[in-house]
Amino acid sequence: MNIMKIIHSIFNLQTVLLVVGLLLIVVGLWLWLGYQIGLIVLGIAMIVIALLINYEKGG
Repeated sequence: MNIMKIIHSIFNLQTVLLVVGLLLIVVGLWLWLGYQIGLIVLGIAMIVIALLINYEKGG
């Protein structure tokens, strides 16, 4: 595969918006409820991102 195709498939606009949106939610909850809840939400967000990537790849 061409390196530009790999970069484009990893960094498309939907992926960037998804990651930025999840990070904003996590940071907001972190500041609002404290770092323990922030870490829990961060872990859940990482699991959700991993499941979405796995689903898109057909796995």
